[in-house]
Amino acid sequence: MTANKNRIAAMPRAYPDYPYIEPIAANLSEAEIVQMVEDMLSQNPTISLNDGGPLDKLCRALNVDVEYSDAPNEILLDVPLNRHAVIWLPRRGKPRQDRMTLATGIGHWLLHVPVTREAYPHNGIQALYSPTDTKALREARLFAFDLLMPEETFTNLWYEGRAQLTAETLNVPTQAVYDRARWLDLTSVGDHASHDPSDPDTKADQADPNPPPQSPGAGMGGYARRVGS
Repeated sequence: MTANKNRIAAMPRAYPDYPYIEPIAANLSEAEIVQMVEDMLSQNPTISLNDGGPLDKLCRALNVDVEYSDAPNEILLDVPLNRHAVIWLPRRGKPRQDRMTLATGIGHWLLHVPVTREAYPHNGIQALYSPTDTKALREARLFAFDLLMPEETFTNLWYEGRAQLTAETLNVPTQAVYDRARWLDLTSVGDHASHDPSDPDTKADQADPNPPPQSPGAGMGGYARRVGS
């Protein structure tokens, strides 16, 4: 189920009756993550993302809800013990960035929730925009990159029209296009993202698949708690 962007929900806090934990990295190779994307799409043959359309249908197929919230937007994916998982989007977010965020949340849902739930069956799971450990986020973003910007399609568009054509065709942020190109070693000297403030979809901190590591506890926002805290 997806939410109306005009209806603002209250982002959850950590529940008092059981602890939350951030997702555990799956320690999968890039090839394994790409294969997971392909398997997921093959199991949902009526869903096509080639036109840059919304991810609503895919979220419904995966039984993940979508909600919008005012700032602070610190939780990306919330997985309570006995309720539907929810991907949280900022109410004032841009459509292209929302697609990247949704795809990243789906990556967490498929890659990390099963292994985390197996290891900590009595804990809720909250994937944060700024996690304590970035390894799981990197995996989820690589999943999102391959879901929204598959290598062959992306490479053809990149050589045909570079970043602008690729971003417009695939409906993704310009910064994400440059990040994907760097990941695939397609960039040359002088290729860089334009941080022009007039580009509303450029948001480097949510697109880079290799965000800089943060100090312990950074970005927790009081929402996700360590087990035993």
